[in-house]
Amino acid sequence: MYSTEAVMARDPIIQSSFEAQTGTWQYVVADPSTKKAVIIDSVLDYDPKTNTISTGTADALLQMISENDYQIDKILETHAHADHLTAASYLQRRLFQKQGFKPPICIGRRIKQIQELFAGKYGISADEYERVFDHLFEDDETFKIGELTAKVIHLPGHTPDHIGYQIGGG
Repeated sequence: MYSTEAVMARDPIIQSSFEAQTGTWQYVVADPSTKKAVIIDSVLDYDPKTNTISTGTADALLQMISENDYQIDKILETHAHADHLTAASYLQRRLFQKQGFKPPICIGRRIKQIQELFAGKYGISADEYERVFDHLFEDDETFKIGELTAKVIHLPGHTPDHIGYQIGGG
């Protein structure tokens, strides 16, 4: 027996948010059928005039996640950020309170090279940067977001550790 219905690859729901101070885009990508989602390149707010950090942009992401009833399975980074401070740890703590589990913070495996470079340049001890990420992706590694498949793609150029994520058909 077969069906005459076309089998279509599901497209993810992609919601973006622009943080103007740093000119940074952050994303929530969700499987429309399961509401499982990931956060990509989250941002903390930094005010250079007062040298303070706040969480308004990250809190807005949490609000959008709540309004859409998403369950965040992973917090993803694309590369080492020099243009903004990541909100990944803050979001992980807040999501643990809401969801009852800590979504792992993930990045490409080449982050180790960048961490070692900056550690040497700025005198940072290894205990400050080792194990800050829960999972280091291999090139072409795949993972699930609900029923969607995501693939890790190495994109050197912006930084040597830069990766992208191909999710669903896009």
